[in-house]
Amino acid sequence: MRQYRLIYLLAGWLCWVLIACSASSVSPAPTPTHAQTIPTSALPTVAQPSSPASIATETAPTQPAIARPATTGFSIRLFGSSTNDQDRIKIPLGTIDSAGRLTSSRPVNAGGDMTIEFWMKANAADNTAPDCDGWYYGNIVIDRDIFGEGDYGDYGIAICDGKLVVGVSVGSDDRLLKGTMTVTDGAWHHIAVTRASSGQVRLFVDGQLDGAMNGPDGRIDYRLNRTTSYPNSDPYLVLGAEKHDYPGSRYFNGWLDDVRLSRIARYSAPFTRPDTPHQADADTLALYRFDEGSGTTIGDSATGGQSPGELKPRPGGADQHWSNDTPFTTGGSPLVPRAYLPLIMRS
Repeated sequence: MRQYRLIYLLAGWLCWVLIACSASSVSPAPTPTHAQTIPTSALPTVAQPSSPASIATETAPTQPAIARPATTGFSIRLFGSSTNDQDRIKIPLGTIDSAGRLTSSRPVNAGGDMTIEFWMKANAADNTAPDCDGWYYGNIVIDRDIFGEGDYGDYGIAICDGKLVVGVSVGSDDRLLKGTMTVTDGAWHHIAVTRASSGQVRLFVDGQLDGAMNGPDGRIDYRLNRTTSYPNSDPYLVLGAEKHDYPGSRYFNGWLDDVRLSRIARYSAPFTRPDTPHQADADTLALYRFDEGSGTTIGDSATGGQSPGELKPRPGGADQHWSNDTPFTTGGSPLVPRAYLPLIMRS
C-alpha cells in the first residue's frame, strides 16, 4: 500500500501547485496600491463604463490588494430632515433666465413616452408617511412638480405607508397610482415607472408589476417661457425632497443610485431585476450614477452629458451624502481566492 500512499501524496502536492498557480494568476490591475485602507472621502472619482473594467485598488491590512470591479462606486445618501433647499439633488430642466423662466430644454425635461428607473434603499422608521391620496403627502423620492395645477403636466414618486405611489397631473387632472409592495425594508430595490403618451402608467418593483393606471394623456414636460413665483424650484427635477419646501412636506430618508430617465416606456410586462448598472443607450435621456464620490457636482452619464445636477448638502457638508453602499456590492471586503489542500493521512 505504500506506493498508493506515495501516489496520493504526489497527487495532492500537484493539486496544491495547480491551485496556487491559478490563484497567483489573479492579480490586480496595474493601478497604484497603498499600505493602508483608503478613507471613503479620499477615494478618487470613479466613472461607470458600460463593460467591466478594473478601477481603484483598495488594500486590506492583512490581505493582498484586489482590484474592485467597475460596478463598485458610490450612492447618494439623503437624510429626509432638511428644508431650505438642502439635503437634495437639483437638476435644472434647461436654461433658466434671471426671471426664473425656462428658455430652452435639456433632455431631462421629458414629456411623452418615458421611463424613470432607479435603485433605492430605505427603512420604515425613517419614512413614516401614512397611506395617502396624493404623492405630495408622502416621503418624496422624485419631484417634478410645479406649484399649483399641472399646466402642461407634472409628476412625482413618493413613499406612503411603506409603499410607492406615482402621481401624474395635466392641468387639473391629477391621478395617483398606489403600489402594494413594501419597499422600506432596508434592502436595495430596483424601481421602474413607465409612462406612455396615451396616459398609461406602470410601476415595477424588482421587475414585478406593482400596479398600473390610466393617467392623463398628452405631454407632461415643463412649458418653455412659463412664468413662476418659484424660480428656484419650479423649473427643476428634484431628488429626495419636496422641491418647494411646502410646510408639512415629508422628505426621503435613504439611499439612491443609478437613476436613469429614458424617452421610451421600456417595460410593459414583468422583467428580470437588473444586477448591473443601467446602460447609457440611444434611448437614455439622462443617467445619474452618483459615482463622483465627493463634492456637489452630479454628472450626467448619458451621451453628451447634457443634464447635470447639483447636490445641495444639509448642514455638515457634502461628504456625509456620499456612500459606498450600492446595489452592486455586498458592503463587505472583496473575496480573496483561497486554496484548500486535501487532507493526507499517514498510517
